[in-house]
Formats: sequence, C-alpha cells, structure tokens
Amino acid sequence: MDKLRATLGDEALAREIARNFAAQRANNQARIRELRRYATAGFLRVFDLAPTLLNLNAPGVIGYVNDQETPHGVKFIDRQAWRPREGGRPGPETAPAPRPVVESLFLIGSSGSVGHNAASDLDYWVCYEDKSFTPRGFALFQRKLAAVSVWARREQGVEANFYPVSLADLAQGRITRPEGAETEGEVAPLLLLEELYRTLLQVAGRPPLWPGLSLDCGEGRYQELSRALAQGEEAEYVDLGFPAPPPPQQILAAALWLAHKSETDPFKGLMKMTALLEYVDHDFQCPLLCGQVKAAVFAAPAEALPVDPYIMTIERVAEFGQTSLAPDQLEILRAAAVLRVLGAVPGQPTAQLPAESPKRRILEKWFRLWDWDQERLDHFADYGRWGERERLALSDEVLKMLVGLYIRISGRLAAHYPREIDPQNKELAPFAARLLARQSGLDSTVETLPSHTHRRALGKLFLIAHDSAGAGWNLHAPGEAGPGEPGLDNLIYSGRRVSRLAAWLVHNQIYPEQAERVAFWPPSDSRREETGDLAGLLREIAEAFPPFEPDREKGGGLWTAGVCGRMMIILNFEERAAQGDDLLAVDFILRTGWGEMRHSHLWLGDLDSPADKYLKIAQTLIKEKEVNPGDLVFHAQEASPQTRKAAMNIRGALSATLRRGPSGDQSPRTRRIDL
Repeated sequence: MDKLRATLGDEALAREIARNFAAQRANNQARIRELRRYATAGFLRVFDLAPTLLNLNAPGVIGYVNDQETPHGVKFIDRQAWRPREGGRPGPETAPAPRPVVESLFLIGSSGSVGHNAASDLDYWVCYEDKSFTPRGFALFQRKLAAVSVWARREQGVEANFYPVSLADLAQGRITRPEGAETEGEVAPLLLLEELYRTLLQVAGRPPLWPGLSLDCGEGRYQELSRALAQGEEAEYVDLGFPAPPPPQQILAAALWLAHKSETDPFKGLMKMTALLEYVDHDFQCPLLCGQVKAAVFAAPAEALPVDPYIMTIERVAEFGQTSLAPDQLEILRAAAVLRVLGAVPGQPTAQLPAESPKRRILEKWFRLWDWDQERLDHFADYGRWGERERLALSDEVLKMLVGLYIRISGRLAAHYPREIDPQNKELAPFAARLLARQSGLDSTVETLPSHTHRRALGKLFLIAHDSAGAGWNLHAPGEAGPGEPGLDNLIYSGRRVSRLAAWLVHNQIYPEQAERVAFWPPSDSRREETGDLAGLLREIAEAFPPFEPDREKGGGLWTAGVCGRMMIILNFEERAAQGDDLLAVDFILRTGWGEMRHSHLWLGDLDSPADKYLKIAQTLIKEKEVNPGDLVFHAQEASPQTRKAAMNIRGALSATLRRGPSGDQSPRTRRIDL
C-alpha cells in the first residue's frame, strides 16, 4: 500500500487498487483450493513443484539442463507464501536465482473451476522479457521446459505444457506460437488474451495489472497506469496488454480453429463457438466475458468465493442460446455443458458427485432452470457406460452444430464486414481443410469419427459381421455379454462393402494403431472367405494413405477436390471366391486435397467382354477429376496372374483414353476423374 501510494501520489486510487488486488488474491486462493478438490495426485505434484523446477537448475533437480548458462529463476518466488498447500504446510524452500527470467507463471484454462476433471492438463504461460534471453539462452530454457513436461507425462501421468510468452508481444496484441505448439494465439491473439484474463490462476511471479484496475478503466488510462506500475525491474505488476474486442478476421480465424480443436474436446469447442456467435450476432457490442468475471470478483463476499469463470461462461452462452439458437441446438448445447462439467470420457466411469459438491450443486441448479428431471442427470452421469451408438450419435450432432455455427458466423461476417475479413488467408487454409474433411456431403465420402476422443475410447476389439438383411457389413465393439460377440448397442459403423469398412478404419487411424484388434464375427462365417485378404488390404490402404496433416501439405494441392496423390483400385474383393477369375466388380479408394477419403464401387457383371470392362473402368476414372496412371495402386490380392493382367490392361486403357482425349485430341495431358 505504501509503495502504491508513493508511486501514484493518489491516496484514494492507491486504496482502490490495493482493495481490488486483495479481492483477486482471495479469489485466486479459493480457486486453488478448488483445484485441489478435483485434481489427481499426479496433477497436484506437478502443480506444487513447477515453480521450484523453473526457479532452479541444479543436478538432481527435475528439468536440469547440464549447461551452466541455462537461464532459470522466477521473479519474486520468495514472496509466494500465499500459495496454499494441502494441510496448510508452507511451500518448498526456493532461493531466487541471481537473474530470474520468468516474470510471471500462470495457468490458463479449466484449472480450479467446475470444468476441471481427471483428464485435465496444465497449460502454463511462462511470461518473460525479451532482454532476458540470448538466442542460445532461450534454446536452453526451452530444453528445460521440455524436460519438465516429459517428467510430468512419464512420471506423473499428466500433460503439462509450458508456453513461453513474450511480454513485448502481448503489449502489441501479438502472441507468437512456440515451435511445435498448437495455439490459436497466432491467428486470434485478442481472443486468447481474453481467455487468459478470464481463467488465469497466478502460480508465481508478478500478478497481471489489468485484473486489479477499476471496471471503468479504459485503454488510455490503462496505458498510463501500466507505465507507472508495470515498468522496470522492481515493478510489482506485469503488463499483459489491454483486453479489447477482437476484430472480425480474428473471429473468423478462431471459428475455424475451434472447429479444428473440437476434434479433441467437442463439448468445450461447442461452448466456445457459441460464445463467438454471440459476439458476431451482437456486432461486437456485447461485454467481454473477462470483464464480467472481474466485476463478479470485486463484488463477491468472502463466503461466495471462488468466482468460477467456467460457470459464468456456460450460463452466458446458455442464456444467449435461449433466444438465438433453435430448440434442438439449445438442447445439444446444454448437454455439452453438463457432460463437460461431469468430465465425461467414453469408456470410463464418470466420477461420482457427492451431494454437497460444487459440481452437483451447479448441475442441479441448471436442471431446475432448464426444467430437466433428475433421471436425465443420472443418465448423463452414467455417460461412461453409454452404448457406442448413443455416444456417437450425440457427438455427430455436436459436430453438425459446430459446422452450422461456423457457417452462420462466417456468413454474417461476410455480409456485414466484407472489407475486414480475408477468407483466403493462407494461415486459415489448414483449419478449413480439416473442417471440410470432417463433413459428409457425397455418398462416396468415407465418414470421419466426430472427435479424437471417440477414436481413442473405442473398444479394444473391433468385430466385422455380415448384415444379411442389409446386404452390407457392420463394425461392432464387443458387448458386455462377452468379448467375442458384437454388442446390440455397440454398432460403430456400417458399410455396403468390406473395402469401405477397411477405408474407414484407416481414415480414422484405428488401423494400424489397433491392427491386432480387428476380427470377423463369427470366425467361421462363410462370407469371410469371400472378402479376400482383409489384413493385406488394410495394410496396403494404410501405406497408400498415411495420416493426413494439412499444415504440412506443400504446393497448391490443398484445395484439390479430386485425387490428391495415390488412388487404390481393388478388384473382385467380395466376388472372387464365388465367381472365379472373371472381373465382376471394382472398388476405388482415393483422398482429396483436403484429406477427405472417398470410396466408390463399380459393378461390371453386366458386361461380357473384358475389353469393355477395362474401358468402362477407364471412362469412370476420367470423368472430371485429375488422375495419373502412375498413381494407381492395385490391391495385391495374393498377386495372382489374373490380377496382374487386369492391372496392366486397366492402366493401358486409361493411358489410351487420356491420349485420345474426349474429341480425338492426342495430347497426353492428364484428365480428371469423378468418384
């Protein structure tokens, strides 16, 4: 207080700022107590040790880098006695480094809120001044951060990410993406800054200035106070920048980013996308969420702490949804919020909620407001034991809603802010590609699982069973009755051809990750013999179509709607055993320039002449999209002489047709195919 008074020369202002920061510290402590309520033992160990590990660099200390020039040290760490520890014990003894390089250490995200669950990770912002590092020193410091992350993952089973953040960048409204990290800060820095101010937990170092200033403090006044209170070696506070409404281009970028990141956490992604829609629908005039959280902290009595930013965010988007979303979309949004608070993970029992737990109290409050009954709460709490079909159906609805919200956001931005957005921005192309790849628009599109969460959580065994009624094939997870039988509620995917199921398994990266877990049911089914070499086909598809990474694609092929790279041709995969060597059917598998996998089937049984069959295949390949005979890959099918002969003739027919052209043109130009 005395230092504030001396610096500002204004008694009333000094008292107000001191009072505001006292409120923020009290809320920070209360949220840390909530973190301890929900965290696992490994999470707590990383949380408790992280400041010390960044403060020290000595043999025997986790994260030690064997180079005496390795920068380390956290500013003011010796003053962090307010950090509560379990049982009231003091924190570890930590002598400050001679030249500490970490100005502030924050956690961003759901830590210390009702959104925290057993699967939560630790996302640290490690704030530094540019002058603290030489290029070599910064590389050594990053090695240290990486070593601590490896220890957390391997020894404690916890994901701990340390993001070095330049204070100079923040002051200019920029956030540079650390090498190897995925963060929306590069495309939407103001939105990420808003999230930081709304959700941050101060772990060590200097507290941020903005949360302690008055609610009516504008940007100009903020800059004045920042120069007085957040500049210089001994400044008590740190300048992270002034939170401002994001411009339209950042909203568009963030919407695409969220559509991409929702593959990891679709329920959280849906809530964030809805918050973006609110900004756009209100022409950027609605208050920032971080400002509302700050106001709530200042107003809350001690017994009402902590102010939970997760609860405030969900309640705001749910209120917006009542007037701005269709009834079915509002139901999906509410379901996503409930499952996110429950920490629902497919295949894992949901944690039991004690009667007086904050999570149960807030869920019961929401259910009363929404007129939902207790039975529905019990059903959501049992999410870990839902059947595959029910889980996948909900996630598919969430994905469709995400896409619909993105279309609504981008459409409004294009209509109202055409001069302020650039939908062709090259930085956004990979995110747009991922969004397109997750949509099913054509019959030939091989469906994508709604999220990585479901891919990781699918059963340990996948059973392929013939559906005699539907004349197709089903992929099941085993049921509870036994590991070797398909479960009635565990139908994962249906396809009219086994080759399409194989493409689905590869496209969703289930194969080859779980290669040994794919089997036919029943093992003695006679139809199994008609499917050729399924194991070989899966292996060849996986080799021809490795995991698609749009940010690594080179050249102009990212937006190619036709074949991008190889195309696989599969002859008589389900017909060969019964019909001998005659060519009756062809399956085609390809991938487009944005990673969408496609499958189609061509029946040839109505043609008598082998030449007519080869020409029909070639004509099918040439319709509209680009293909090169050299990119054709044929499934080996035991490399029979008949298969080799057919492959040679198909390539020959395709080459001849390409050279001839649609009107007798002898140019050898590549034509286009349509599947």
